[in-house]
Amino acid sequence: MRNIAILALASMFVLRATDALAETAGTDNVTADDFSQYCMPYGNKNNVSYCLNDERNYNYSCIFAGVTLTEQQRQQIWDLVKKQRLHEKPVADIRAERRKMYSLLDSTNFDEAAVRSQLEKIAKENVDLSVEIARIRNQIYQLLTTEQKVQLQRRYEVRVNREMN
Repeated sequence: MRNIAILALASMFVLRATDALAETAGTDNVTADDFSQYCMPYGNKNNVSYCLNDERNYNYSCIFAGVTLTEQQRQQIWDLVKKQRLHEKPVADIRAERRKMYSLLDSTNFDEAAVRSQLEKIAKENVDLSVEIARIRNQIYQLLTTEQKVQLQRRYEVRVNREMN
């Protein structure tokens, strides 16, 4: 039960980013200049708000923070994310399942079996969505040059060391 609860809480953090991805993935008639605002250089920004240009637009370069992308790579990332409309239905499904969960929490009688079942549904949806996001991130990672992959690995090691201390 604890693992399910942890997964449900962790998914709340993931869904904010995926919601932004879902809203930007379906935009049509995008010119070559329109995508550049979503793939800005990372700089020294360390907070999550930098990854969200506004409520609806996700800065995809936060996935590969600190790596300077070429215009061609930015376009390829934009095209890859845009054609993946996977986030629209799963995010809506997860939200619907959470609404059901909240209604179970508000009921006068606590039904542990129903809550457990609902949490398992939410966890399954989150796992499925997370696997799909990981697949897309891997495809984006494959677009990087060897030097960019080395840069990314260095930044990852620095972040892990900082979190460990």
